[in-house]
Amino acid sequence: MKVLYLPAETGTGHNMRALAVAAKVRELFPESEQHVYLGSKSAVFTPMFEAHGVQVHVAPAERDHANTSQLGRSFDWTTYVTGYLDRTFISGDRMLNAVALIASVRPDVVVSDYNVAASLAAEVSGVPHVLITERYDFTLGQLDNDSLVEAGFIIGDTDEVDAIRSSLTTLFDWVTRRARAVLTDKPTVDQLDCGTPVFRAIAAGNGHFVGPIVRDACAADPAPREEVDERFGLAGSQYIVAGFGGTTMFTENKDRLLANYLAAFEKLRAAHPQARLVVIGRQEFTEDIDGVVFLNYVTDWHSLVKHAKVVLSPPGWISVTEMAVMNAPVAYVLSGRDEYHELEAMRRLALLGYTTVTEPDAATLLGILQDAFSASDTFTRTTTEASRAIAPTSNGAEVAAKLIGQAVAEARAHAEPAGVS
Repeated sequence: MKVLYLPAETGTGHNMRALAVAAKVRELFPESEQHVYLGSKSAVFTPMFEAHGVQVHVAPAERDHANTSQLGRSFDWTTYVTGYLDRTFISGDRMLNAVALIASVRPDVVVSDYNVAASLAAEVSGVPHVLITERYDFTLGQLDNDSLVEAGFIIGDTDEVDAIRSSLTTLFDWVTRRARAVLTDKPTVDQLDCGTPVFRAIAAGNGHFVGPIVRDACAADPAPREEVDERFGLAGSQYIVAGFGGTTMFTENKDRLLANYLAAFEKLRAAHPQARLVVIGRQEFTEDIDGVVFLNYVTDWHSLVKHAKVVLSPPGWISVTEMAVMNAPVAYVLSGRDEYHELEAMRRLALLGYTTVTEPDAATLLGILQDAFSASDTFTRTTTEASRAIAPTSNGAEVAAKLIGQAVAEARAHAEPAGVS
């Protein structure tokens, strides 16, 4: 079996899911040949894939989606479709590049992680494809115009935005119907998902909620606290992990969130002088602040998280699933309402029972930290109950790998001439 992974190029979560699945495919199908195309953080992920015997193909140019603003305040066809979607998810350049790569690799199956250009390329090339998706529709399909206005966007022509939304849903519906299997790591919430393409795929039988598609390290025992302390300089402390990386629509939101993290931490230390703050931000830091450890990107953050007193995290879905498996004491933080791509995730997490805050000031963040540092275990119990819905099993990557293998076997059987067994 030859597998080609084409994860979306907008963030590391898509790479992480592909990595988790590739590791399980290697275990279950040791004779398989695996390839991956990386357009994000290839320097970080290349050795991780190669460690599992995956041949890596790297994009000629990578775009940093974490530290550049993706949108403007006006929301219309030019700014959203031409200026954003056309260079990320629905790109003719990316689709043709994928067609060329498919022709070169000649895979038995293409595995697209929320990469519509890859799904289209597979269909054009006549190769079966499996869609892994953290979304039940394109983001805009689950947000109405009022939500966009409330988030601060200016909509000049509502009919035009409605046309974008319906066109995207039509495209995503076609992709899910053409996929040999649609695999999601998001549990269904009826009030959010009814009528969406992935909801319909699950009802039709080719869609599957497989649970968290994460690496085995998430469920493994953490490294001893002493090792974590030595690596990150945290000896003798109770510490907070605070993240604010990932794909960003407006960089000023990240800047404001970091400032409020630091202000809340400074006030917390008045009552908890032993506290430390570990900031993970997908960028290089020059700050030197007492009690604060700044980190760019940590691939093996599991032990760091498992020993943390509390985690403050954006709702990037791979982080959500990893922390659910780790049963981390987490609160989810959205830096701005105009980070429209994460509004749906925040609504879902709130409905599942997590603590969620949008555009929090320092006082709000301080309240969460004080709850986590209090003698009561209420905060921990709340997150534990919510995490069970996200992670009913410890790892859905094995389920995903089996379904990919099944899709290949069924495609081969269908291709055999009549009477051949």
